[in-house]
Amino acid sequence: MTKILVPSARLGVMGSGQLGRMFAQEAIRMGYQVSVYSPERNSPASLVGASETVAPYEDENSLQIFLKSIDALTFEFENIPGAELNFISEYSKKNSLPVFPSPECIRIAQHRIREKTLFSKLGLPTVPFYPITNKAEATKAAETSKFPAVLKTSSFGYDGKGQTKFKTKEEFRAWVGSLGQEPLDLILEEWYEFDKEGSVILARDQKGNILCYSPSENIHKNHILDTTIHPGNFSDSIKKQMVESAKILAEGIDYIGVFGLEFFIKGDKIVLNEFAPRPHNSGHFSQNGANISQFQLQLRCLTGLPLPSELSSQPSSMKNILGQDYLPDSDLWAKYLSDERYTLHLYGKSDPRQDRKMGHWNYVGDRAERAF
Repeated sequence: MTKILVPSARLGVMGSGQLGRMFAQEAIRMGYQVSVYSPERNSPASLVGASETVAPYEDENSLQIFLKSIDALTFEFENIPGAELNFISEYSKKNSLPVFPSPECIRIAQHRIREKTLFSKLGLPTVPFYPITNKAEATKAAETSKFPAVLKTSSFGYDGKGQTKFKTKEEFRAWVGSLGQEPLDLILEEWYEFDKEGSVILARDQKGNILCYSPSENIHKNHILDTTIHPGNFSDSIKKQMVESAKILAEGIDYIGVFGLEFFIKGDKIVLNEFAPRPHNSGHFSQNGANISQFQLQLRCLTGLPLPSELSSQPSSMKNILGQDYLPDSDLWAKYLSDERYTLHLYGKSDPRQDRKMGHWNYVGDRAERAF
C-alpha cells in the first residue's frame, strides 16, 4: 500500500548538484524539507534551502545518521559506490525507509555491462557490445567486433569521459597487445551511424502507473548535450518504439521514479544507448514547456502523491549553458532575457570552467528548433 508523505516530511537526496537543486526547489515550494548527502560543501542544492550532510559516500557512520534523519530517499547522482548502495538497501528493508528508485536500479544504470546485458535480456535493441574484464575477453572482442568501435569504462563515465574510439581492428589489436594480466572493467561497443539522437522521460509511481512525455530530439557537441528540441521530429512509428521501450524497461526492473532513456535513431529503427535513473538533462524543457515538470513527477513518485491524469507539453527547446557560454553581460543574454519566450535557469555554481554545466535556457513557442 502506498504511503503518502505529507508536506513537512523530510526528503533525502543522494547528490547535491544541479538536479538536486531543481528537485529541492520543487519540493520546498510544496512544503517539504530537503536534505542532501554528498562530499560537496555549499552545493547548488544547499543554496536553495536544502540542508547538507557533507561526507564521503563511503562514510557509513555519517550515511546512517543521514538516513535516520529523513522520511524517504531519492537520487540525483548514480555513481554511488556499490557497498553504500548495499548499505542503503539493507537500511531501507530494516527500517521501512522508502527509497525510489531502488538501489538495484541505480546499480544497473551505473555499470554499462549490466545495463546493456539487461537491455538484451528484455529484448530491447542495443548496439553489439563486448564485456572486457580481462585480456582474454579483449582478445576475443578484437576478433569478433566490427570496427570502428568505442571502448568505454563500465563505470563512472559521462559526457564522453572514459571513452576511446578505435577506427580499425589493427588499432584495437595493438591496444590489446599492450595489456598485462590485470583485471579490467571495460566494454567495447560497435560504432553506430545514427541519423538522430533522442530521449524519453518516463515517470512510474508506486502503484505502477506510467506517464511519458513525447520523445525529444537531442543534439550533442563534444559528447555533451547541447540542445534538446521538444517534441522531436520523429515519425509516429519511431515515437511509439521509443515510448514502448521505456515502458518495457521500467516494468522489467520495477522502476519507481523518473528516468531518462537515450536512443540512437537510424531510418525506421531505434537502438537504446543508456538510461539515467533520475531526472535527465533532456527533460529540463518540462520546467516551462509542460503542464508538470520532471522534478514534480520525481517528487510525486517519491512521496506517493498521485500523478496527473496526463502529461501535456508545448513546442519548446532547451540549451545548456556551459562554462565557456556563461556570459551574463553579453548581447545574446540581453536578447534572450528581453524575450518572454526564454527562461533562464542557473545552478548557483561559482566557477565557470570549460564544459561545466552552469545552467540552461528554456524556450517555449513556435519554431522551437530554431530558438538557439
